[in-house]
Amino acid sequence: MKKRVLAPEEKRKNVSAKETQFYVDTLSQMINCKTVFSHDNENRAEFDKFYKVLEERFPVLSQRAERLSFGSGCFVYMIRGSNAKKNIMLMSHHDVVDGGDDWDTEPFCATIKDGSMYGRGTIDTKTPLFAELQACEELLKENYSFDGINLYIGSSNNEELCGDGMVLATEYFKEKGIHFDAVFDEGGAITIGMIPGVKEKSAMIAVHEKSRHMYRCTAKKVQKGHGGLNQTSGNTISQMSAFIHEVENSGIYKSSFSDEVRGTFETHAPYMKFPLNIVMGNISLFAPIIKKVMQNIPPAKAMLSTSIAFTTISGGSELDPQIAAKEVSATMFLRCVREDDLYRGLEKIKKIASKHSIEIEEIERDYCRPTNYKTPQFKLLESVINDVFPDVIVSPFLLVAGTDARRFTDVADNIFRFAPIDLDGEQYASVHGANEHIKIQNVGQCVVFYKELIKRYT
Repeated sequence: MKKRVLAPEEKRKNVSAKETQFYVDTLSQMINCKTVFSHDNENRAEFDKFYKVLEERFPVLSQRAERLSFGSGCFVYMIRGSNAKKNIMLMSHHDVVDGGDDWDTEPFCATIKDGSMYGRGTIDTKTPLFAELQACEELLKENYSFDGINLYIGSSNNEELCGDGMVLATEYFKEKGIHFDAVFDEGGAITIGMIPGVKEKSAMIAVHEKSRHMYRCTAKKVQKGHGGLNQTSGNTISQMSAFIHEVENSGIYKSSFSDEVRGTFETHAPYMKFPLNIVMGNISLFAPIIKKVMQNIPPAKAMLSTSIAFTTISGGSELDPQIAAKEVSATMFLRCVREDDLYRGLEKIKKIASKHSIEIEEIERDYCRPTNYKTPQFKLLESVINDVFPDVIVSPFLLVAGTDARRFTDVADNIFRFAPIDLDGEQYASVHGANEHIKIQNVGQCVVFYKELIKRYT
């Protein structure tokens, strides 16, 4: 991988002070809405307030785009382009996690201090959503033709709780035969210090995320004789315990480097000093050493293999705790990088289950196919980042968290998870934590980024 000469941060594309102030005013109004989703709709008024803000602050978009609604608050704007041959989706969810008690400012009242805006959602993910909407608003005002594409801007109201918003949206797209050339969601960002040995900033584009598979594991026993004559060994609880212990200690899933993990190391290797540049630039040769190091770093270890966690276990009756449970069930949660690896390991798990008389049933499958980072679509995204943020390295990576984008696996050719927000260590730690904030200058850069991205596609 060739090293690109990076420009100083001062060469980034920025907006005027007047535009920045307008952007800050709009984003502040969005942050001031407490859009914390709950199944009993306790914050419904705050969501309605948020939608009113969007209508007022993006009037041209609201008038000229078609607005689709799904579930209790997921929305998708559609702008029909001239001679449209491709569908493109920009997306960022608008629900947020609650504030907490450790803030220095009020989490749901945007506060400007030290060149940053503080408030819940400034990073996750109202700033990217604002920038997407503002970019489209400005292009519509300029009578931009959106030649060659239909542009969609989607936002769910319950992403933080793995809700149904984008699930319903993608079902609609399937029914209508709408397929996307590319989907752009949150999940990656511009970071520093995330890659050992690299001092430069990196624009991390997640081209894949680990999937979710859940299985119900059940131990059953036929009761014989008097109910009070409990088995002292071999009962359902000891069966399940033995099964879990053997699965957790069997080493079923082996570590390996997926294409996107290799891509992360190979992209950054030229920016590392000797001997790290040699090691990371030749993963196949130094794989055993790298794996050994990564095994001791939990976030890094998660990138190497399918993980197994038993998340719930239940059985017996609290009303009669003296009687052993006739049935015990446990939930087995698997997260994989590649589904074929998961299923190969699952066959070994089923053999262990059979030995312990455990039944296994799949209760959830949530898999998203990886995106090839060597496609023209990735190169287009890379070129936009290089132009707007010429001071950063652009790299693919594997996301171990989850996004709404995974819902699009059957209706999109390329799924990219990247928001053009510039995060230092303190900001990164504030996601779902206290004092979440975005640099004011970065807000305008986000708008510039999405305008450039849309123009490159038309």
